Amino acid sequence: MRLFEFAGSPLLVKLVATTSQLKSEIDSGKTHNDWTVPELLQYYRDNDIVIDKDDLYTMIQKPPLDQSIENIQGDKVIFKGQTPDQDTGPDENQKIVQQMAKSAMK
Repeated sequence: MRLFEFAGSPLLVKLVATTSQLKSEIDSGKTHNDWTVPELLQYYRDNDIVIDKDDLYTMIQKPPLDQSIENIQGDKVIFKGQTPDQDTGPDENQKIVQQMAKSAMK
């Protein structure tokens, strides 16, 4: 489906409803919160909404999807109210291992 075909169509309503439902499930803990772009596109396909990656990138920049999806970083989808996971760097990992080793030696 072409992006312009969404404008004013029932499919747009379905897309917004499906995205809102997913965000609600994430917020309530019913589903995982680390969604990737391929997972999200498959979720949409499972709900009879066929869009491609380029359309998704375009749609999250303007209403109505900009109300639900904050950003896409790399391949990870960031929903509104969700902060990207902060990875512990290699230095922090080394500190943790050292602390565990010290604790084990006691």
